[in-house]
Amino acid sequence: MLKVIWIARFRPDIAKTAGRAHWRDVHGVLGADVPGLDRYVQSHVLAPVPPSTQWPSFDGYSSGWYADDDAYVRSMGSPEWEAIGADSDNLFDTPFFWGMSAFVDEHVVVAPPVGGAKVAAIVRFPDGDRWISRAEALLGDVPGLTGAVLNVAGDAIGVEGRTTELALGFDGCAECWFEDRTALIRALATPAWRAAKDGIESTADAPAERWAVMQERLVKEETRVQGHLAREVQRGHAPR
Repeated sequence: MLKVIWIARFRPDIAKTAGRAHWRDVHGVLGADVPGLDRYVQSHVLAPVPPSTQWPSFDGYSSGWYADDDAYVRSMGSPEWEAIGADSDNLFDTPFFWGMSAFVDEHVVVAPPVGGAKVAAIVRFPDGDRWISRAEALLGDVPGLTGAVLNVAGDAIGVEGRTTELALGFDGCAECWFEDRTALIRALATPAWRAAKDGIESTADAPAERWAVMQERLVKEETRVQGHLAREVQRGHAPR
């Protein structure tokens, strides 16, 4: 399968709570109707990752799964995609999407659960393979970890879809899940988490740019996609 990530920031005149509500109740409803979009997940920023108190420079990201490039292109030509695109200006700082949206190669370290507490990092690094191998090894020691996915950015998304002419502002997205907020806070205080976090950052050209506590919302999932994902995880492969 094909996975896409759109990293988003709200318009500066929209409050965070109002932005999350619009994203969930209006934008998400429109996105669920887009044909060819087989799976659609929203990840909303709730807070900085302790001990930081600085709000991240993004407000969340959407992840979308398609059967292949043709399905993605067809979806972009649909009236339903046009409707969700028209709503974007009502909510998002739309220029921010350029260079912050990409097709990604998804590497599943631990199959993520539905629900739970989640943290994510948007990072830069020089070598995706090295980033994955180091982060995967360190994440295995984090107590209470119930899911982990490492996404390596490939081609950027341009006006007409996949493009190699647009420079990306990120190289990857690390996602980690815990049973609940208590388990998350406990894990953040452990040496194993600090080592994993440092490992994710230490292979980068610069420290991780954006860490956040997230709230994940599954908006749409086709039955056939659920079966495909389960088979891929059982085989030890990440869905593409």
